[in-house]
Amino acid sequence: MSGWLLILALLLLGGVLAVMGDGLGTRIGKARLSFLRMRPRRTAVVFTAITGSLISALSFAVLIGINARWRRGLFELGRIEDSLWSTREDLDKTRMTLESIQADLAASHEALVGAERSRNQAETEVQGLTERTDLLQSQTRELQQTVHVLDGQRQQLLNEQERLAEAVRRRDRELGELQEKINSQVNTLDDLRRSVTALRRGDVAMASNEFLAMAKVTLPPASDGREAIDSLLNRANQVAYRRLLPGQKPTRQLIYIPTSEVEKIIGNLQNGEAWIVTIRSANNVLLGESSVLAFADVRPSRQVLEAGQILASTVVEEDERSLEAVNRRLSLLLATARNQANRLGALNMQVTLDNEALTALVRSLMRRTDPQATLEAFSMQDSETGDPLSLGIRWLNQPLGNTSDSDHG
Repeated sequence: MSGWLLILALLLLGGVLAVMGDGLGTRIGKARLSFLRMRPRRTAVVFTAITGSLISALSFAVLIGINARWRRGLFELGRIEDSLWSTREDLDKTRMTLESIQADLAASHEALVGAERSRNQAETEVQGLTERTDLLQSQTRELQQTVHVLDGQRQQLLNEQERLAEAVRRRDRELGELQEKINSQVNTLDDLRRSVTALRRGDVAMASNEFLAMAKVTLPPASDGREAIDSLLNRANQVAYRRLLPGQKPTRQLIYIPTSEVEKIIGNLQNGEAWIVTIRSANNVLLGESSVLAFADVRPSRQVLEAGQILASTVVEEDERSLEAVNRRLSLLLATARNQANRLGALNMQVTLDNEALTALVRSLMRRTDPQATLEAFSMQDSETGDPLSLGIRWLNQPLGNTSDSDHG
């Protein structure tokens, strides 16, 4: 709107200037003025032309002075054209870039569509995989439960296997022990056969586990017990000489006992208490042999029998009135009493009796009027582990007419 007003103002100004130039030319023509020796008419024409040129120049100056766009268009046209040309080239490049971008965009769109399809397909596959994963997880849980059950069964089987292996090892040990026992029994049987043969020939001078020597030992605190053990072994050696080499003087050691046995004996004796030490033969020994393998039995000395304690009883039957029958019955009673004392802990099997009283009892039993007679064997006194057995024989309910005393020592 301002541009149109500017043009209108210029037209009005040009019109005013044209009227003023025409008037100036008319006046110059009427005044018959001459310029540069020109005729007045030409002078008027020249002034009229100059006035028109001034009008045009003034209008142009006003126009470019007032309007910056026209001024730029006049003075910067070349640069604007260069810029326009560069802009057109840039526009062409931009258009080409745009077309390339549009092509790329189209390709990208197609790729996007393909990616979308791929995404949808992937989502479908993911959904399928999710369902499959859920199924696999369910199967995995079931498998874990199965594995847990199988682990329990496996552990049970391992325990059972270990138990069976232990049973097998125990059976093997038992078989080994049984084999050792069998071998020992076979060796024992062989020894028994040899012993029976020797017994039949009368060659066995010392039986297995036979008593050789015994002593009650109480060591003082400062003693180590070797003197007492050596004394006991010397006594056992003398017994072995009398049994194996009768008539010969003891000149060397026949008794062989392991050093560990001796150390065990000494170790037991160190506490200061009373002990019963017994030396026994380990196997059968034939007459004339020059060595005896022995072992030691060490037991604490304690009271094993009380005075009056009954050890055995027997009944003399009606038909047992002869001296031989009565002696056989009394021997059986004394052997039973001695075995009972041994079971109670007595180690010394030496028996002491009152021979006069025993002879009187035998006579009474031979002359008795009752069909049967009940006899008891009892201990005459308190006895400890290593004491000899002091026994008495009692006739229960003895008729008064037979004897005045029913207890026979």
